[in-house]
Amino acid sequence: MFKQMKGNRFFKPFVGSKYHHGINGKKILVLGASFYCNKDGKDGRYNCQFFSECTNPMKKDSGRFDSACPIYAENGLRLSEEPSNAIAENYKTYQVFANFMRQFTEDKNEDVWQRMAFTDYLQFFSPTVLTHKEYLSQRDFDAFCETLHELQPHIVVAWGMQIIEEIREHNPYVTDLETLPKTEWYVCHIRIPGVAHEIALICCYHPSSISYWYNNLDVFAKYMQQVLNS
Repeated sequence: MFKQMKGNRFFKPFVGSKYHHGINGKKILVLGASFYCNKDGKDGRYNCQFFSECTNPMKKDSGRFDSACPIYAENGLRLSEEPSNAIAENYKTYQVFANFMRQFTEDKNEDVWQRMAFTDYLQFFSPTVLTHKEYLSQRDFDAFCETLHELQPHIVVAWGMQIIEEIREHNPYVTDLETLPKTEWYVCHIRIPGVAHEIALICCYHPSSISYWYNNLDVFAKYMQQVLNS
């Protein structure tokens, strides 16, 4: 029996000011794999005293350092607010994705992130750029479900391949894995208790993987248009 889990999240999702208006009336949650911390001093720059414990892939818990991270604290930021921090920083990856999504909006000059929500799947800071499978845990999936209940998206856009098994192949709420070949492995659907509507899950190459992203952009655009119109 389904039991809604609370309190599994560490990262508080970014929610745009027009999220509930969405794009074409559809609320969209963008899901990255993980947030990466590089403050280990290996590049000759800042060596955070908390790095080893905060990014420990065995403990999987950055919560103790939410307001203690010296780099974030000096800027009045919290680790748990990294989804909003990342959107505010407007890194190249976020610009690339926003430029893609802008084609589906009427106002091509607006900040399209304000029409979407964003978070990452992994619920602690990763010590490496690549999200290794051993970093993942049940907590991450429960946090994902918690976010689906809270934000009630019509569409989830998952970036990259690192978490695809956890949110698709290993997700008991996915209803139509057998139809994936018909959408070139882009689209399936989630029917989760507590969310009245079916959620379209569309997986794409990560916007930071420039060659894969641009080489497959037309296919992704085709299926994004389909889920927006469905």
